[in-house]
Amino acid sequence: MNNRGTIIAASVLVAVFAALGAFAYFFVKPLFDEYKEDERLRQSLEQTLVNLRDNFHGYSPELLMNAWQDKMQPWRAARAERSAYFNFGDWYEREQPPEDARMRKYWYVEATGKMLQDLYTEIYAKVNRYDAYPQDIRRTFNVATEQDWQGRDVSDDEIARNMDRLAFGVSVCRFLLGNNVTQVGGMSLWPRRFAKEYGDMLAMQTVGLQFTIATRDLVKMLEDLRMSDRYFCVDGIKITYPYIAYNVEPQLQVQMLLSQAFYRRQFVEGGGAAGGGAVGPAGVSPELVAFQRPSEVERVPVAEPGMFGKAWRWFKQNILVMH
Repeated sequence: MNNRGTIIAASVLVAVFAALGAFAYFFVKPLFDEYKEDERLRQSLEQTLVNLRDNFHGYSPELLMNAWQDKMQPWRAARAERSAYFNFGDWYEREQPPEDARMRKYWYVEATGKMLQDLYTEIYAKVNRYDAYPQDIRRTFNVATEQDWQGRDVSDDEIARNMDRLAFGVSVCRFLLGNNVTQVGGMSLWPRRFAKEYGDMLAMQTVGLQFTIATRDLVKMLEDLRMSDRYFCVDGIKITYPYIAYNVEPQLQVQMLLSQAFYRRQFVEGGGAAGGGAVGPAGVSPELVAFQRPSEVERVPVAEPGMFGKAWRWFKQNILVMH
């Protein structure tokens, strides 16, 4: 019994000292480290203040700020003027859901069906064929159909995103139709990206196109893009003509990457949403111009027990359980 009491007393004493050591290591030490950081920051700020007094002795801060603002204002005015060149035009314009629409999903099905019906009516009137353009633009631009949403509720954000993608796809088809493209072999919508070379001020939207067009119409289309009042860029183009022996007007096979850019006003000038969005043209949903990067799931690792926790675990396993 005496040996057992001695062991328990010694173990309790060791546990007390271990607790004190853990308290000093995990609580007191971080406080001292934080104090040292604050002290270094204080010394740095004091040195900066001394340098400012030496460099700007005799100058009025108000005059310096006014002079700096005068230098910045021309650059800001030029930026605001040039930013109007970077927009998506009416390529994302679409019908907005009515305020009193309760069953938004059924309104979405009706609205998208009307958009496609109007488009294919224009296609047939232009080329006298329905199959000259993709038969299912919704699948081409990853737009949800009624079957995709069957049996579940749909949020307003989902409807807005899919309507935006469909509106863009319809605009691409009308752009090709207006430039006398006789047949479209394929279209591919690229993910939205940020132009690093412009400091993330521009959001780029690229679409890959494969189509057949007459030579004169292709030249006119490229010239119209070059002279457009907003930004277009042909990032890559491949032209082939497999029917060189035919005595007809050349019908070229074209593969092209066409990009547009949008100026992220709120991201650059501040005062925007947390996602770094930009105010778009009328009829464009906030999700279109928010450009939010996908959020990552944060996984919190399980912390390993500290010194005191390990000592207590050893005490329970080797002292309390054995005796």
